[in-house]
Amino acid sequence: MFLLAALCALFALLVVVPVHATTGVIVPLYQFPSTSANWAPLETAMSTFPSMQFYIIINPDSGPGDAGSQPDPAYQTNIQTLRTHSNALLVGYVATGFGTRASADVLQDIETYAGWGAAYGMEGIFFDETMTGFDTEYTSYSHAVRTTAWPGRTTGYVIMNPGDDIGNSDYYSLADQIVTFEDTLANFQKESPLPTPAPRPTVCSGVSNQTLSSVVASLKSSGFASTYITNLNISQTDVYANFGSDFTQFVADVA
Repeated sequence: MFLLAALCALFALLVVVPVHATTGVIVPLYQFPSTSANWAPLETAMSTFPSMQFYIIINPDSGPGDAGSQPDPAYQTNIQTLRTHSNALLVGYVATGFGTRASADVLQDIETYAGWGAAYGMEGIFFDETMTGFDTEYTSYSHAVRTTAWPGRTTGYVIMNPGDDIGNSDYYSLADQIVTFEDTLANFQKESPLPTPAPRPTVCSGVSNQTLSSVVASLKSSGFASTYITNLNISQTDVYANFGSDFTQFVADVA
């Protein structure tokens, strides 16, 4: 979702769920919290906008790490801090290899996240690299999350990320949110009409600060459940592991 070279700095993750009255923020929080300052922009945003929902994706090592392991103490400490905010919903990252990863490994990752201590535990799972045509596998994964005990929840929260619009897929019955676009802003603007509200997330890049507010406004009016936008250049920076200089403005626009 990049406009021009000078604008190739904005990346947005837009999530749509059955028409939400308010739009939240989804945050791919993939950076290691070597110090509390690494995650400080997010915590500040949650404190500033306590009535806005933040969906936070925790990803220590393209997943939870070794089977049955606990997260690094730095994760434990900083996740506990995030969990003090009532507007934070944390989900653990699990890769599915576009349906080809061994089911036993996917289920093991879910079990590992579920085994984290309650003080720094997750509340569900973000399934990356999902793909249609693997109904049996994803039904099993969703069921595992829904029926697993998670701190503070009676039912696990499920987000799937195929990164593309999957149409009227049965997957919408399996997830609370589904990413339906993960690309530059320019390409997102070619999508006409925009994906209609349903459990659908979208990812965009390349929005200038001047364009940011209008893009967010259109997403909110379309009923997107959540969105993420950064002015970092995805071809030069790991946008999943860094906050853009526009993060504060972005959150304020969503609010």
